[in-house]
Order: sequence, then structure tokens, then C-alpha cells
Amino acid sequence: MVNQQKGEKTVNTAMRLRIKGLLMKGLVKLSRKPQAKVVLERLEGVVLDVGGGGEGMIAKTCGEATVCVDISKEEIGEARSRGARANWVLCDAGSMPFRNGSFDVAAFFFSLMYVKTPERKRAVVIETKRVLKSDGLLCLWDATVRKEPDLNVIFVDASLPDGERIYTGYGVKGRDDKEQTLELVGKLALEAGFKVARTESHKNWFTACFHCA
Repeated sequence: MVNQQKGEKTVNTAMRLRIKGLLMKGLVKLSRKPQAKVVLERLEGVVLDVGGGGEGMIAKTCGEATVCVDISKEEIGEARSRGARANWVLCDAGSMPFRNGSFDVAAFFFSLMYVKTPERKRAVVIETKRVLKSDGLLCLWDATVRKEPDLNVIFVDASLPDGERIYTGYGVKGRDDKEQTLELVGKLALEAGFKVARTESHKNWFTACFHCA
């Protein structure tokens, strides 16, 4: 009976995620909300994914050796149920349980937008710099968040190296302490000791890479 219930739960979870994926795909196509088309490529070296729960984009892109941190147990559970294989760590990104210089690359995939204040963002970026090697790389993809409108939503159409396409959306309420732009994130990175490798700005989202200075 226990095994049967476990099997039914697994099937129900898979069905729920499939329905959610189909609905999101439809919303991406039909919505007039801002859209981001992202082509992900495998990152080389030991990779840290900050805020890696949910869809598990970076884990699926970089493989099961990826270390993914997330403050939400539910988000980690969702990523694992979607088939994202990684080393999952439940923790606050502002205080990660890793030694200095542990990683070659750190990635943020539409996750910094959920860090609530500039002070918290600064702490997370500084902590990320700490756990990167001296020649490490910070890569991020994120939404532009304004205090207006009340709700900032971005739909994402992501293509992974294995050909999988994932349709999803991210949203936060707009207010003064949630504002986020490429310029503001770049300033935080420079203050933390990074230097700009490349940036790419779009209407409602951006991507950037920074080297450890």
C-alpha cells in the first residue's frame, strides 16, 4: 500500500508539472507581457547555481556535478521532480557553507530579482565573490524590475544544450527597494570586486558576465 501510494504521488507530481509546463508554454505564446528568449550553454568547471530551485535550468545545462543552493525546500523539490540532477544545498545565499575559492563559475538565472533589498543583494554578491576562485566568473540572467508597474513579470523561453525547451515565468511586485537594472547590478558587482566581462541589455531583461578582479 505504501509503495502504491508513493507511485501514485510520483505520477500525480509528474502530471501536475507537465500540465503546468503546457499552460506556461501557452501563456508565453499568447501573453503580451515581456518575453526573454535565452539560449543556455554549458558552463565549464565547478559551477555554483545561486537560487537554483524551480525549473533547475543551470543544473540541467551543466550536469549533476553542479552545486545548487536555494533558500526554499519546496523550490529544490520542484527542480528535482523535474529531473534536474545536482548537489542540492538548502541555505541562505548570503551565508553559504563553502570554503573560499571553491568554484570556477557562479550563475544566477532570474534569481537575484527575488532578493528583497539592495543591502541583501550586495551581501549575496559579496558572498558569491568569496566562494569563487581568484579567476572565477559570475554569470547572470535577470529581469529589469521597476517600482512601477505594481507587478513586474517576465516570461522566459529557454533553450538548453540537449535540445530541451523550457517555458516559464518570473514575477515580483514593484517598489522602491526592489528596483533592479543592469546598471545597478553592475555597480554591485564592481563594489564586490568584480570587473565586467560582457553585458547584453534587452527591453525588460539583461544578461552579464563578470570576472573576479
